[in-house]
Amino acid sequence: MRELRLSNGWTQAELAKRAGYSERLIGKAESGLPIARDTIADIADALSESAQSRVYWEDLACDPVQLAWKYLEALHDYQADAIDYMRPFLAEDVVVIVAGDPEKFPFAGKHVGIEEVDRIYKVFFSIMEAPQTPAYQDCYQVIAQGANAVIWGESWIHPIGHPIKTPVRFNKKLTFRRGKLIQIEDCFDTATGLDCMRGELSESPGPQGEVN
Repeated sequence: MRELRLSNGWTQAELAKRAGYSERLIGKAESGLPIARDTIADIADALSESAQSRVYWEDLACDPVQLAWKYLEALHDYQADAIDYMRPFLAEDVVVIVAGDPEKFPFAGKHVGIEEVDRIYKVFFSIMEAPQTPAYQDCYQVIAQGANAVIWGESWIHPIGHPIKTPVRFNKKLTFRRGKLIQIEDCFDTATGLDCMRGELSESPGPQGEVN
């Protein structure tokens, strides 16, 4: 809300006047305090007057950072069943774009629709797995860009049964509309990723199956 207001060059008082509410309420909303849905809808209508595209109440109520962390939770805790966990906030026509050559990375390319995205995540987790340690929350950073979110960091997801000693750097952009995730752009260090896929970054097994 604040970003859209500032992009219009409006003060809180100006947005309040256009929406028919007090400046205090606008300040409350921008601070993340709860307000009524109908009030959010009125503010969205006011912001739509000069926006390039219509602003919906769901856009203002959506917390992209929170949903980005739910996305990461799905990858690490649910893995092959990640899409089932994410369905409540996935658009039916969600698009996932994964970097890399599909001949080298079987999950690379552009994938459209929940069922196709579910299939490709199952392909990914048929050959890769997320480790229990280190804690994935410590490996990533998430910031909001308006109604969207950007994730970056180092991934320790590795070939099944072969933990890695060097993480793969990556960044992801999650695009939301009306509170639904409509696109994921997944970029990563493809050279290091290919080494990971080949097992060249794997820890060597030690005595009794321990990892060195």
